[in-house]
Amino acid sequence: MHAVVSSVGPAFDYLDAPVMRVTGADVPMPYARLLEQNAQPQVINIVESVKHILNVSKSAALKA
Repeated sequence: MHAVVSSVGPAFDYLDAPVMRVTGADVPMPYARLLEQNAQPQVINIVESVKHILNVSKSAALKA
């Protein structure tokens, strides 16, 4: 948590939600290209994490 606070600086005090870390799968890094791509965070993982933090449901996102 200290690294997050020091990198964000004064803006950390104004956060409305906890810091969420989006990481790859909890597996050893594979050597096969397809498996390697699936083990790393993808755009959909980041979007789902942001929606979770903002408390946006999937149906509400489809209506927008």
